[in-house]
Amino acid sequence: MTEDRKLSSRAAAALGWSVVRYGGDQVFGFIVFAALAHRLAPAAFGVFIVGLAVAEVGKILAQGGLVSSLYRVREVTPRLADTVFWANLALALLVALACLVLRRPLAAMMGSAEAAPVIAALGFVVPVTAAGATHMSRNLREFGHRALAVRSLGAGVVGGGLALVAAQAGWGVWALVVQRFASEAIGTLVAWHAFRWRPGFDVSWSTLRAQWRLGASVAASQMLLVTLSRAQDVILARMTGIGAVGVFRTAAKANDVVTQGVISSYFSVAVPTLSKLRHDMPALRRGYLRMVSSSAMLLFPAIAGIGVLADLLIPLAFGPQWGESIPVARLLCLLAPPFALNMFADPLLTVLGRAGLIMRLTAIQLGLTVVICAAAAPYGLYWFTLACVARSYVALGLQLRFLQSATGIRAGAVLGAVAAPLAASAVMAAGVWATSAALAPLQGAPAGASAAFAAIARAGLLAGEGAAIYAAALFVLLGSRRRGDLALFARGILART
Repeated sequence: MTEDRKLSSRAAAALGWSVVRYGGDQVFGFIVFAALAHRLAPAAFGVFIVGLAVAEVGKILAQGGLVSSLYRVREVTPRLADTVFWANLALALLVALACLVLRRPLAAMMGSAEAAPVIAALGFVVPVTAAGATHMSRNLREFGHRALAVRSLGAGVVGGGLALVAAQAGWGVWALVVQRFASEAIGTLVAWHAFRWRPGFDVSWSTLRAQWRLGASVAASQMLLVTLSRAQDVILARMTGIGAVGVFRTAAKANDVVTQGVISSYFSVAVPTLSKLRHDMPALRRGYLRMVSSSAMLLFPAIAGIGVLADLLIPLAFGPQWGESIPVARLLCLLAPPFALNMFADPLLTVLGRAGLIMRLTAIQLGLTVVICAAAAPYGLYWFTLACVARSYVALGLQLRFLQSATGIRAGAVLGAVAAPLAASAVMAAGVWATSAALAPLQGAPAGASAAFAAIARAGLLAGEGAAIYAAALFVLLGSRRRGDLALFARGILART
């Protein structure tokens, strides 16, 4: 029990710094996204989204494949570290060359021939990321999140600042390329500084073969997840038009900032934490349920608030030309429970060596996406979004069943872990919605800066009300035992950050 508490305390501290790190990344990314949204039409913005897919795929190959083996071993030997570093860098260089050679077929396949040069450029970001991936993984293995968080904010400031300058200068989608290159280059330097290790040349083919199977399975499952997400863009681009892609992704962006800021923070802590518990299944189950519950407490109210205030937030953040995104954004808020629970299943199954099960579940989700979303796309963006939500809940049921068979964690326990924050978020959303409806007739019709100020003031008022309602409802619904657990977890974060 003492060791369990020590690990929980270290994980809490790591989580606090991880939230700072990923939250900062998401904030800077959102600022650039919003700046471009004000300057690009939906069709041009669709090209931006298509090019972004390559950066996501490349980052998975650079950070989620071979380097995942460093979390599972009891000790990282010099030979293992050297082998993973050089093999990962070689793979990243192959990806960059493939993006250059195949840029036109890739762009055509995704329904936007204009994205070809962007795809080629972003491919060369992958080796930059790979050069620091081994260092970062070894640092995170030892819960070294503080140094990375502080320096990652610097990378976000520089990358985001350069991208804003490029956007203001009229570079359009190339501001994304500027941001990626700058952020990833600084991130690699940060990783090298935070973990002072210089790779040698003790590369072993036998070591590579021993780690390749798991690394390939993890990378393939994560690649399937990206394909799952980007399949929606391809379906929209081909069946509804490239402009629909821009509207859909703009509607999802605010949710993405919250979900990535919260889930990525927990995800970076989940793998090293759960890997240390994998030989103690009761402790592993407890750790998993704590992560799911505490992340839901942050994620659910934020997403619910975005849905209720979408009519204020989207015009403020992206401009009045994105009004079509408002009903889509509200529907997408229903994805918070399946997104959170699906994401946490991956690290748990990974540390148990069940990457094949992750691939199986992701492949099923991909098939459901192609069938259900393609059937709904001809009826318009609203019905397409509704189909995406329905598909996610069907997949969630399957994921809970697979998780129970692999780990013994019952579906009822998982749902019970998120029941209180989900109910409190629903109460909050209802209260804020009622207040917003009551205030609507009192609003005049100001123009220009006055309209923006009025919208900001109204959003701030409603957000404050929502926070108060949610805190009170959650306090009542959690019960004394879980309130005590939450207080201990919060003290662990504050004491070590």
